[in-house]
Parts: sequence; structure tokens; C-alpha cells
Amino acid sequence: MSILVVDDEFTNLMILERLLENEGYDVVKAMSGEEAMELMEDPLFIETLDVVLLDVEMPGISGIDATRLIRKRFGLDELPIVIVSGRSNEEDIADGLDAGASDYTTKPIRKTELLARVRNAMSLKQAIDARKRYEKVLQEDFDLAQKLQQSVLSANIEDEDIRIMATYIPSKKLAGDMYAWYRISPQKYGIILFDVMGHGVSSALITMGMSSILFELVHRIGDPAKVLEELNKQMSRLFPGDETEIYFTAVYLYIELDEMKLSYANAGHPPGLLRMGNQIIPLENTGLPVGMFEDSEYTSHTIDLVSPGCVYLYTDGFMELYSKGIDEGISAIRELIQQQGPGIHQLIQPDQSDDADDLCLVTVEIN
Repeated sequence: MSILVVDDEFTNLMILERLLENEGYDVVKAMSGEEAMELMEDPLFIETLDVVLLDVEMPGISGIDATRLIRKRFGLDELPIVIVSGRSNEEDIADGLDAGASDYTTKPIRKTELLARVRNAMSLKQAIDARKRYEKVLQEDFDLAQKLQQSVLSANIEDEDIRIMATYIPSKKLAGDMYAWYRISPQKYGIILFDVMGHGVSSALITMGMSSILFELVHRIGDPAKVLEELNKQMSRLFPGDETEIYFTAVYLYIELDEMKLSYANAGHPPGLLRMGNQIIPLENTGLPVGMFEDSEYTSHTIDLVSPGCVYLYTDGFMELYSKGIDEGISAIRELIQQQGPGIHQLIQPDQSDDADDLCLVTVEIN
């Protein structure tokens, strides 16, 4: 437990050192604000420093100025500073606290009070260090979870007949957007994009749970509506009852290149857009979000494909880049498609605001 004691009076410095060392603290002394600042330039010294005990009235860099300088590098929740003032009026003490001091004591030194305030500061630092250790472990867990989540995302496909690409920008480390595609046979593909309500850990867990069953599901069931109905059943088993209010929107495509057909079902998701020539066809809603009601049913629609064509699937986070209004957002995306085609991926600039949503765009080019 290390304390930096700063005082320009040698006698005071010796008294403070003796008092603190008798209590088991390691004491490092500085006789000026300048010397204290030099010591704090050493990263190894900072690693062992727990508390700063700082005299207010010093020539050169005063205790108030030193406090401000320290606070430029270390927040109130990083390094406790106890100021020692020979002035006891409220205004002087307020100046020290406004500069960033954690606590104060006054001269002449009163042993019991001084040691109590130092103990409080030390307890604060120990709590800070414990929180940092916890945050470090938590961050490592988040990093691993993020890698796991990203590992299940499908890699881009660039074949002669079909090209599938995604741009995915989570608003947080873990996100509720998820996409996947599967080559069911040489000429048949299943493609899904879904968006779990909310953000963060809980949404990410849902995406991981659903992704674990998709491979078997899409290889066993061809009809998009039946795929969504099976996902809805799985959600009902995992989260029975209405109290959880966990659901996700989704759109599932089943593409048959040998017959040039596209079948789809849409569970409350923003409408995908199919561009063929100068025509843009919306892949409209055909059912309620997955997991909202146990008995939800879905309808599949089939469209004859004419190549070249391209399907654009997106989550509402992508739509909100252009407008918070649904109709305006879709209109803006339609204009981008007409102007840029699949090159729309290169134009995406993520929303940096605090309330930004997860963002995902998937394009399926049929050649």
C-alpha cells in the first residue's frame, strides 16, 4: 500500500512519513509539486501508487494545481487524492475538492483524523483496483464471446452463378443481428437474416442459440414458412410464457438456381428488396416476429427470377442510417440500390451515436 506524500516543509514531511509507516504504508516523499509530477511520469511508480497526500500551500506548483494536473491523467475513480490544508475555511476546502481532490484534512495534523481519511482513501483505491480486475476479466469474456459470435457468421460466397456478401457493424461488442447462408445442394441456397429485440449479451445469446439449430433445419426443410414456424416453436420451448417478451424479426430466402425461383417468408422484418432490371420488388411481411406468439403461422411467396438480379436484405439499423421513419428509410435504400447496385456496401458509414442500432446488410447477386 503505497502513498505519495507531497509537502514543502521538511518537518511536516517527516511527521507524515513516520505516522504512515507506523501504520504499515509504504511512503514516497516529494518536497514540491514539480517533484511529484516528475515521479508520476514513471509508469512503474504509477502501477504501485495507491493514494496521494498533497499539501495545498506550496511555491511553484501548488497543491491545487498539482491536483488539477493529476486529474488530467487520472479520474476521480482511478486515484484518490487527499489534500492537506493549513486553511480551514469552507471556500479553500471547496477549491481543493473542485480541483479534483477525493478528500481533505487540515493542519495542524490530527493523527486520528488523518489516518481515518487515509484508510478511507485506501479502501477506495482497493475498490477501484478490484473493479478494474473484474472489468478486465469481463472484457476478456466479451472479446471471446464476440469472436465466437463472429465465427458462426457465414463467409462471403463468390461463385459464377451467385455472389453473397454481408456488411455487419454491431453497435456493441455483442449484437442481436445475425445472418447465415447454406449451400443445400449445388443449385439450392438457404439464406436468413434476423434481428433480435434489444442489444448486447441477451440478444447475442439468442442469435447463438438459433444459429446452432439452423444448419439441420434448412437442410431438412425447404419451405421458408416452415423454417420460420420451426424457429418459432424452438423459441417457445426455450422461453415459455409471455413474461420474457423475447422475439426476433427474420427474413428467410430459399433460392433454386436450377429453376430460377426465389421463395421467401418474412417474420415482421423490414422488407427485403429484389432488383431485376429496372424493377424493384419488395419482399413484404408474411407473418409476426418469431417468438412473439406460440401459434404463429407464416406464408411463403415465390418469385420467378430473371438474371442478373440482386436481393438486398437489411436490418432496421441500416435503414435508420438514412431515416428514422420506416417509409422514408426504405425509399432512401431504394434510391441507393438504383444508383449503386451491390456497390452499396462500400458506402456504409456506421452511426456513431450512443443510441445507434446494430447494422447489417446482405446482398445476394444472381448471375
